[in-house]
Amino acid sequence: MGAAGYTQLVAAFAILLSVAVRWIRSGASWGAIDDGTATAEHLRDVTGILEPDKLLEAFGPPRLQDGVFPVTHKEVLRHRTGLGYLLGDRWLDGGSAVIAVLVLLPLWPIWGTRAWLELLLVFASLYQLAGWFASMTFMGRR
Repeated sequence: MGAAGYTQLVAAFAILLSVAVRWIRSGASWGAIDDGTATAEHLRDVTGILEPDKLLEAFGPPRLQDGVFPVTHKEVLRHRTGLGYLLGDRWLDGGSAVIAVLVLLPLWPIWGTRAWLELLLVFASLYQLAGWFASMTFMGRR
């Protein structure tokens, strides 16, 4: 295995680790939404709406006693922004994980699809990196 093979191996493992962390984080936020205990933080994580005024405009005011927004899963999906998809989407993250697993399988030399897998690995890596950069910006605005 040459240097390119090791680079692909490291990139695939980094994608899988990134996907696992993002699934845990977004899964906790979606779980809170489904349980009816969604706070502003959960909604920001999922929708990408950072400004409190826009969050109130989209979902209305939270309950006074506990600060929980009475929202449904469909309402949150309707107000999701591009930043929300960058912060974590189960389908996009799942696609990235599938690409990483395919790169790790020893079958790609047989299929003759190395160039396609390398291109898909680059796109998956760029999506994961963009998501982490977006979350760093998001963390700074809290």
